[in-house]
Order: sequence, then structure tokens, then C-alpha cells
Amino acid sequence: MLSLFAGRLVQMQGMDGAKYRTLAYHQRMQTVQLPAVRGSITSADGTILAATVQTDLVFADPKLMSGAGEQAQIAAALAGPLAMTQAQILGLIQHPTSPQYVVLKRSVPAATAAQINDLRLPGSHAGPLPGIGMTQTYSRVYPNGQLAASLLGFTNTDNAGNLKGVAGIEDAYNTLLSGRPGSEELQTTSSGQPIPLGEDKLTPTVPGRSVKLTIMSGIQYSAEQACKQRVILSHAAYCTAVVMQPHTGQILAMAQYPTFSPADPTSLKSTQDDAIANVFAPGSTAKVITVAAALEHGGQTLMSPYTVPYQINVDGFPFHDAESHPTEHLTIAGILANSSNVGMVQVVQHVSPQEQYKYLRAFGLGQSTGLNLPGGSDGLLSPPSKWWGDERYTLAFGQGIAVNALQMADVYATIANGGVKVQPSIVAGTTSASGQFVPSPASSKRRVIKATTARELIGVLQQVPMVDAEAGIPWGDIAGYPIAAKTGTAQEPNAAGCLCEYGSSYIGMAPANNPQVVVAINVQDPKGSAYFGDEVAGPVFYQVMRSALQTLKIPPNYIQRPDVRLTAP
Repeated sequence: MLSLFAGRLVQMQGMDGAKYRTLAYHQRMQTVQLPAVRGSITSADGTILAATVQTDLVFADPKLMSGAGEQAQIAAALAGPLAMTQAQILGLIQHPTSPQYVVLKRSVPAATAAQINDLRLPGSHAGPLPGIGMTQTYSRVYPNGQLAASLLGFTNTDNAGNLKGVAGIEDAYNTLLSGRPGSEELQTTSSGQPIPLGEDKLTPTVPGRSVKLTIMSGIQYSAEQACKQRVILSHAAYCTAVVMQPHTGQILAMAQYPTFSPADPTSLKSTQDDAIANVFAPGSTAKVITVAAALEHGGQTLMSPYTVPYQINVDGFPFHDAESHPTEHLTIAGILANSSNVGMVQVVQHVSPQEQYKYLRAFGLGQSTGLNLPGGSDGLLSPPSKWWGDERYTLAFGQGIAVNALQMADVYATIANGGVKVQPSIVAGTTSASGQFVPSPASSKRRVIKATTARELIGVLQQVPMVDAEAGIPWGDIAGYPIAAKTGTAQEPNAAGCLCEYGSSYIGMAPANNPQVVVAINVQDPKGSAYFGDEVAGPVFYQVMRSALQTLKIPPNYIQRPDVRLTAP
């Protein structure tokens, strides 16, 4: 027997010694993942929209607790700080995920962690609670609550404690915000305690970069509140508001209601950014595109005369205006200002289907907005080869096409910028952990319509607030500021396919003589007798535009609207 033991000892220590030393080394070595600090997200005016704070993960090792009595005492001591019941904590300790480890609570504030570290068992003065440990983690906080929530998105935490973006900016810029996690390899005792002077290998973390958005927090807040008020009053499905700078393409606000809490999202669907994800028929707000094509490729001028009855038949298809009226004699300017569908059906006949489609595409419809945010829709725009029936004519007044709110804001920003389309942008730049700011590249530009065409359209659009005011709807009148605007009311299909719902829009720019800001409002499916764009979306436009002019400190100029003839001889 002694010879057998001796032989085995020689084999283990002599022949297999290197093998067992390696096994012992790996048993002593433990790798601890070190999450990186996620970068913050701020608005253009420096408001912190999303930030990272240090928290702790509280765990238990039941093997280090001496019996059920001590487990109950520990659970009772932790109940208050962890805001859990004693029974909940005791259940986790008695049914751990592994014999030596169970998570009691994640994302515990640092102050609570310090409180737990000071806890002692009754009658004991030695050390913290036995078997209770904490691991440093990070949590995402949103200091301004729901402000810009649909734009920001939210985060989750992976198994290694790293924050990961799930929606919005948090998702689109996740790699940049996340940085690079690190790790630490150290030698520990059988109880998990670090061995003094033991081997220690550290791979440092690289903090994430911070993202600065182009939105202005004051304008964003005003837009969100205006949308909320309108949805509550009209019982609409939702409301969106987009505010842009025409000459830079920067988005100053992209708001919606309903929204959600990014700190506690209830479902992924509730986090959808309606301004880019939801599509709708633009209705009469798209008539500017038809007029632009007619002016540049249809041989028409703003003063071209038309006879406009309430109803007309073209190619066997009937068309009528939104409200009954006697036969009128209008210029193209009058057709646009009075928003006549019948007039537009006649105007578009001067433009070939190919040119009509080319202009819709040139303004950015039926294609990506270029923001690269998750969930965005390109909208729906079929090529002429797939048009059928009366589609060519319905497209002339904004039916038979689906757009998102940002696309329509961009259409009017292009007109406001003298016919030059500037790629919309939402990120102003990024900042490293050392404070070095790198601005985003300037947005690309391309001409869509002639500068003269843009000026003519703006002149006509300045007549719209006057026409609305004469009808007792003054939402395009802001004292001291010339406003160029267009309203839209589109029929939308419900779940059963019936065109029984409405989309209400109001889009405008100011000051019209030198546009500095564009505001686009869309309210979907308002309930009740009011559903026209000027009635439903007009009040939201007024509130948001006034807030934007004040926030941007754009002074009033009191310039009178140009005199554009709306009626024909």
C-alpha cells in the first residue's frame, strides 16, 4: 500500500507535476469583466438627455452563510435598502442560480451600496453581512424624463454588465457610445478573496464617446406639450412635430405624443419614433410639388388661368373638392392657395407622368431620409409603370402616396432654402472622454427646383394664412412674422380598409422673406367633427412655430405678404 502511494505521489509531482500546476493556476485565476462608461447624449443647448451613473449589482453566496437562521437575518437586514420583502430575498438565497451565486438586485445606487456595506448581523461587530457581495456596474439615467424619448430610445444591460442600445439614438450610435469594455485577471483563494501580491493582468476600458444632437431642448419640450394637448383634445391616434433649419438641414425638434419613459419602457412598440416610422398620405401639403413641376416642365405660370368647378370627370374618374362651391376662375396660385383638388387634376395634365414621378423623388419621397435611425420607413411611391386607374391624378393632390413626417418637413425646407435640398441631420458631433469635440460633417446639398420657382411658391404659400384667416382660422398669423404655409387633409384607410379616417397636416416656414425655420405638424385620426388640417394641426403649428421663433431669437420684421393674384379673369 505504501509503495502504491509513493508511486502515485511520484507520478503526480514528478511526471504530471506541470499539468497539475497549470490546473491549479487556472483554478486560482479569475477574470472579472469591467464595463466601460457609456457616453452621454446631450441637446444642442447642452441639456443632458441621457447619462451613465455608477451602480452596483448585489449578489449572495449561500455557502458562506451558517444555516437558515442566519439567512433569514440577512434577508431581513437587506429588505429595506433593496426595497424588497424579506421573503423575496430569502427565496433567492435558498434557491440560488448556482450553489455559490445568486443575484439579489441589479442597478443599486452607490449610496444604497454603501448602506449595505455598513450592515451588520444583530449582536455582531465583525465585517459586513456574510455571503453578501457587490460588483460595480453602470446604469443609464434620463434626467429630463420623457423629453425626446422616441428619438433617444433606451438601453438594456447584457450578462457582462455592459449597457447596450435597443432603439433610437442609443441603438443607432451604440458602438460609439459604448466604448470598449475591459477585464482584470487576478489570483484568488478558494473563497474568492484576491491573493495579495498575486498575478494581476488588467485590460483597461475605453470610455464611450458622447453624442451631441442638433435638437434644442426648449423647442423639443414645447413641441411635445403642444402635441400632447392636441391628442387629448381631438382624441387622435398620435401627433408629430418636426422643426428644421432649412439652410443647414439640422433638426431642431422631432416630437410626438403618445411617448414613453426611456428609463422604464413598457414595450418595444411604444418606443417607436412616429416621425420617421409611421407613414400617411400627405394630402394637400404635397400640392407644392405638382405646382413646381408644372411651372418648370408644364409650360405654366402662376397666373395661368383655370376654370374650377366643384366636381370634374377626367378619363372616366370623378374628382371633387373638399367643400362644395360654385364654379370658380382661378390662377394656379389660387388653386394652390385655396387647395383645390379639381384644379390640381387639371394642372397635372400639363406634366408627363415621368416628370411628375421625377419631382416626387427629387424632393425625397419614396426613399430614405438619410438619418439611419432604426425603424425608419422610406414611404410608398410606385413608379409610373405601376400606376393604375386615377393614381396619376390623386398623386397630384397628395393621395396614393405614403410619406413620413420628416420627409414632408424636408420638402418645405427645400423650398425655404431656395430650392436646394440639404440632407437632414440629427447629430451635431461627438465628444471623447478627454473632452475633444468632433463636429459632424456638413450635410450634402443638391438643387431640386430653380430659385425662382422656390420664390414663387413661397409667395403663394404666404396667401394661405390669409385665406384661412378669412375663414376664421388664424393659426398662420403670428404678429410681426410673415408666414408661408400649407394645410393638408387626407383620407386614410382604417383596419377594415375603409377610407374613414383622416390625416391632418400644417406645414410652414418663417420669416417667409428669409426662412430660418420650418415646422411640420401631422395629427393622425382625430375623432369628432373637426378633421381639416387647419382646424386640427393649425393650433399645434402656431404654438410650435412661436416657440421656435422665440427660442432662436429671430426678430419680427413686419414685412407684408406679396400681392399674388388668386383669381383669373
